Amino acid sequence: MKLYLASKAIITRVMPELQRWVVAAFALSLAATNLPVSAQIVEIRESNGKLISCAQSGLRGFAMPCGIDTNYDYIFTGSVLYAAQISGREKSLLLAPEEIFHGNPPSELTVTTAQGDCLPDIQPGDHWLFYLRRDDETHKLLLWYASGSGPVAEVQKTIALLRRLTQMPDSGIIRGDVQRLVQDDIGAVTYSSVPKHKLVAKRAADGVEYTTFTGEDGNYEFEPLPAGNYKLTANTEKALWAEEGSTDVHAHGCSQVQFELYPNGTISGWLRNTQGKAAANKWVEVTPASAPGSEFKSAITDERGYFEIRGLKPARYLLGININSNEGSPEWRSRLYYPGVRNKDLAVTIDLGLAEERANLVLQLPAK
Repeated sequence: MKLYLASKAIITRVMPELQRWVVAAFALSLAATNLPVSAQIVEIRESNGKLISCAQSGLRGFAMPCGIDTNYDYIFTGSVLYAAQISGREKSLLLAPEEIFHGNPPSELTVTTAQGDCLPDIQPGDHWLFYLRRDDETHKLLLWYASGSGPVAEVQKTIALLRRLTQMPDSGIIRGDVQRLVQDDIGAVTYSSVPKHKLVAKRAADGVEYTTFTGEDGNYEFEPLPAGNYKLTANTEKALWAEEGSTDVHAHGCSQVQFELYPNGTISGWLRNTQGKAAANKWVEVTPASAPGSEFKSAITDERGYFEIRGLKPARYLLGININSNEGSPEWRSRLYYPGVRNKDLAVTIDLGLAEERANLVLQLPAK
């Protein structure tokens, strides 16, 4: 399941194959931006005749760790020597590490599960890949649900990656996938893998560029890259656009970056005050005129008052400031529509075709 930023929304869906509800509750701290924010996926399912909730992080940053350079104290494969139920949800486990990928664990260690009833059943004699970290308050080692831990037989690809990374003392890996978002006339969203798509990683220190292409399944991986900071882009076809960003490559490290391609419609221009001067550091928004607030994108003006909003599909748009704020709020009362009016009925809409660019629009701040 994949989650994408949505304004002021709680997204709910039913998974038909299991007839269970999956709820994604978004706690938006940076509404109207394309930046990562805090959120949580809460899955309600049945276990041993009762309903349980299984929670995990719902949104990701631009790059997510997928290797040894993580916030876990220990990463290893090992055996379960002892397992005891200590509450309705949790177990205490005695583990014996075998193949160690990160940290220096003792020959035997005790861990406690976190949301243990959401994990596969763990019994003495089982062989698992374990990702363990200490609780900040209790300092107990915890085996978290959704940590990447699992039975060895089910995580062979992850183990193979970890083995590769241990052999990279001066380099690391950037990998991921490229998908294209497709939305039909009624708003249903699907995602399709994009094969043979070019990606570029540009090293910040000296501008050296590395390239790779997705496979038929939409997955990609750069050749091991020297440690450093890299700017990543999938914007190599004019008609398609995805968020760009940077990630650090560490020795033995791995960064997972997913790109979501959209039709590359662009609206750009200038925000001016009543004296015709640049209005910097202001959020400018666009939203479909047919359903204002249903979705929107935004950008912040630079020191010249310039803004550019990309990745827009063909539609008729409203452009303005605070046009997606909650009705009745102070922001809503100060909303402004292009070209510089308070009343939405007087706003000029912007028609945008497939991968079309509308540039040099001037949004005028009214006199106070």
